[in-house]
Amino acid sequence: MMAITFEAEEVVVKFPKQLVSSTYVQDFLERLRLETILLKSQLSEEQAWELSEEVKQQWWQNHRETFLQRIKS
Repeated sequence: MMAITFEAEEVVVKFPKQLVSSTYVQDFLERLRLETILLKSQLSEEQAWELSEEVKQQWWQNHRETFLQRIKS
């Protein structure tokens, strides 16, 4: 069962844990945190684009082997 509820200052999302790995959830929450920071920032659109490219490059460097192993399996 999937559900989204809003409680005071929190959003509660429930879904079967088999849908995603804990690493995926952690990465997703980190992305939300970064997006919140960016919304509050004074970055230009170009600076934000450069930062997003850097984040994607770092993600690829950190997850490349795992990603490629899954494709080869």
